[in-house]
Amino acid sequence: MQATDQALDPVLNTDNCESDAAPRSHALFIIPNRRGDGFNASIHGHVLELADPTDHRLAPSPDDLVVAAIASDLAWSARRFLRAYGLPDDVSVSATWRTDEDLVALVDINMTVTVSRPAQAVSGALATVFENSLAARPLGEPAVHISFEGVNR
Repeated sequence: MQATDQALDPVLNTDNCESDAAPRSHALFIIPNRRGDGFNASIHGHVLELADPTDHRLAPSPDDLVVAAIASDLAWSARRFLRAYGLPDDVSVSATWRTDEDLVALVDINMTVTVSRPAQAVSGALATVFENSLAARPLGEPAVHISFEGVNR
């Protein structure tokens, strides 16, 4: 797909994606769990157990949740894109990341997007969708790196 085609394509052009819509209100509640040793997050009626960032063997840490949020956004973006083009929409995203203990921050996130063999033909356009999706979010640092992995499905 050429650059001029991308500007006309509503799936690739994030300028058409509800940018003029009014902001929607969302709510999240973080409350102590009953044991008193952690927190629970209540989001849209779903409860997640949150772990102490220094000892997160039993539940996701805040960093885990940030990476999960980015990965799930990429998965949903990919599914919408693939469906719009009539391609198999089975997609998965895996991630690895590093943290800097001195800065208490995510340093690097690497994501691998796996799509079906027919969908690999549009991986360049799909990468553009991902770049636009990430650019629309105020991530700043850390840098997010995405790679593609094909599967014979």
